Amino acid sequence: MIILFGLILAALAPLEAQSAPLVDPVPPAAQSLPGWQPTGPWGGSATAITVDSNAPGTLLAGARNSLIFRSKDGGAHWSRLGFPRHFLGTVTTLAISPADPKLYIAGLYVEQSPYAGVWYSEDAGSTWKMGRGLEGNSVQSMAIWAKDPRRVVAGTRDGVWGSTDSGRTWKRLSAPYNHEMRGVTAVAIDPVDGDIIYAGTTHLPWKSTDGGKSWNSIHEGMIDDSDVFSIVIDPADPKQILASACSGIYRSEAAGTDWTKFPGIPSSHRRTHVIRIRPGDSRVIYAGTTLGLLKSVNGGTSFKQLNQLHILAMTFDPRDPDRLYIAAEGTGLWLSEDGGQTVKSINHGFVSRRLISVAAADGSLYTNVIQDGDGGGIFSSRNGGESWNLSANSTVLRDNHITRLAGCPGEEKLLFAGNESRALRSRDGGKTWTELRLGSDEARLFALACVPGDKPEKALVYAGTDRGLLRSADAGQTWQPVRLTTVNITHNVQALYTSPAAPRRIAARTTFAMYLSEDSGSSWKVMNILFPVSLIYDIALAGGPRGAALVATAQGLYVSEDGGKTWQRRENGLQPGTVSSLAVRPDHADEVYASQFGRVFRSVNGGRLWQSLAQAEIVEASIQKLTFAWGQKDRLLGLTPDLGMFYLDLSVDR
Repeated sequence: MIILFGLILAALAPLEAQSAPLVDPVPPAAQSLPGWQPTGPWGGSATAITVDSNAPGTLLAGARNSLIFRSKDGGAHWSRLGFPRHFLGTVTTLAISPADPKLYIAGLYVEQSPYAGVWYSEDAGSTWKMGRGLEGNSVQSMAIWAKDPRRVVAGTRDGVWGSTDSGRTWKRLSAPYNHEMRGVTAVAIDPVDGDIIYAGTTHLPWKSTDGGKSWNSIHEGMIDDSDVFSIVIDPADPKQILASACSGIYRSEAAGTDWTKFPGIPSSHRRTHVIRIRPGDSRVIYAGTTLGLLKSVNGGTSFKQLNQLHILAMTFDPRDPDRLYIAAEGTGLWLSEDGGQTVKSINHGFVSRRLISVAAADGSLYTNVIQDGDGGGIFSSRNGGESWNLSANSTVLRDNHITRLAGCPGEEKLLFAGNESRALRSRDGGKTWTELRLGSDEARLFALACVPGDKPEKALVYAGTDRGLLRSADAGQTWQPVRLTTVNITHNVQALYTSPAAPRRIAARTTFAMYLSEDSGSSWKVMNILFPVSLIYDIALAGGPRGAALVATAQGLYVSEDGGKTWQRRENGLQPGTVSSLAVRPDHADEVYASQFGRVFRSVNGGRLWQSLAQAEIVEASIQKLTFAWGQKDRLLGLTPDLGMFYLDLSVDR
C-alpha cells in the first residue's frame, strides 16, 4: 500500500511540484507543540556528499529513497530536508552552487519514472523544482565548472546533458544515436577550458573539445569493457587526469590521449567508485573502493589501505585538505581529520535504514535493521527510544535478514528473533544469540510474541509457523503445539499481536482466520471477521478481558466490543482508506492511536470517535508501526520504513 500511495501521488503531482505536506493547517496555538522527534538508529547507506565551498561547515548528504540531509556544523548533526518523496529514487550526486549558497542541485536516479533527473532548490532546500528538459532521465554524475558555476554537465542513462543556468534547464550534448554514450557514469570539466568535457561510460571514456558538439573515444591503454566510475582532473595541470574503473585506476598525462594503469592497487579492489586528488598536492591520491579507502602519497606508485568502508562518495573541506568526508554503503557518513589515517562516524541525525519491526521488553526497546551488512542488525534502547545502540551486527547474528522480534514483559534482557528459516534467543539484551529448534526443522517461522506466564519470571513465548502455533514455557528450549480450535487441522500462523496495555491478551492471524486469547494463550476463540484477513495490517487490544479489539486494514478501521463476535467499520474523524497501525496507551484503556501514512489520530473512547493530533505528522513519510514501550505511557513510538524510529511526547496537551 505504501507503493500504491506513492504511485497515486505521482500521478496527481506536477513535475515541478514543490514539496508540501498534505495536512490541514495547524492552529496557531498548536504550532509551538513538539512534533515527532527522530531518534535513529542513525546511519545506513549514504550515496552522495558535498560541501559548501564558501561555508565549509555546511554539507549535504544524499541517500536512497529520495533522502537529502544537511549539516550546518561540519557533520556533527544532520537534519532531513523537505525533498519530495512521492517517488523513491537514489540521490546520486549533490552540489551547492559556489555563486549562490541557497542554490542546491541534486541528481536523482529513478527507474522508469518521470521524476528522474536533476532537481534544484533556490531557498536552501525548503522547496524543490525539476530541471526542465531532463525529466525522466536518471542522473548518475554531475560536474560544475568552477570558472562559471552556471555551467553544469550531467551524466545520465541517456548520454551527456548540459545546463547554462545552474541546472534549471537542460539540453542534450551527446548524440542520441551514439549508443556507446548512453550510460554515462562520470563527468568532468576542464578547470581552464569549459569546452573540454570528459565522460566515463559503462564502456570506456570519451572526450569533447567543443562543449559537447562532438565526442571522441579515448581508451588507448585502458582495458576494454571498463566501466568508468569516476574522472578527476588535476587543477594544477589539466593534462593530468585520473580515472577509476572496474579494471583498476588509470592515469593520463596527455589529456586522455592514452592511459596507464596504476600498478599499486590490490587486485581485490576492482570497484573503485570514486577517486580524488588532495587539494594542493597532486602526489596524494585517494581511492574509495568497495573494500575500503586507499591512499597514495607518491602519485600512485603505491597505495595503502586505510580502512574497510564501502565508499560511494568523498569530498574535501576546501579550507582544510586533511579534512575528508566520506559517504559509505551500509555505515553512512564518516569524517577524517588527518588525511584518511583515521575516521569517525558522523551520523547523528542522518538515517537511511530499512527497519522491519520493534519489540518492547521490560525497560528496553529493540529494533532490527536489515540489508546494511555489519552496520545493521539488532539495535537496543534503554531510554524509551531516545537513542539506539547496536547490540549485534550481521556477523554476530550470522544473518543479514532478521525480520522477526519479540521482547518479554518483566524480562528486560530476554529477546527472541528470527526469520522464515531460523529462530534465535538472547538472554543478555541482544549481545549474544543461541539458535533454537522449533520442533520441526522444516517449519517456516512467520511471527514471534511473548506474554506473561503464571509467574513473572516465566514468560510464555509463541512462534507462528506454517506448521501451526507453537508455545514454549522455558525460553525456547522446548516447544509444544497449540490448538486454536477443536478441529484437528494445521494452521498457517502468519502474525501474532500483543499489547503493553493488555499483556495477557494475544491475537493470532492465520491464512484464513483470526483468533483471540484473553489468558496468555491458554484458551482461544475464533474472531468472526467477515472480510479477508489478508487485508489486516495491525490489531490493537485494549486493556481488560472485555476491552475493545481494533483492526487496521486496507479498507479502514474495524472495531469489536464483544471479543470479535461482531464488528463495525469506524471512521468518524479518520480519513477514508488504509489504516496502517494501531496502539493502545498503557493505563488508558480506551485511548487508542491510529496512523494513516504520516498522520496520527487519537480516540479516547475505544475507537468510536477520532481526532487528528496537532503537530503529529512525519512529513513525506509513512508510519509502519505504532507502539508503546513497557511503562512508557507518555511516549508514543513510530517506526518508519526508511527513516528510523520517532517518538511523540504525549505529556503535552494536543
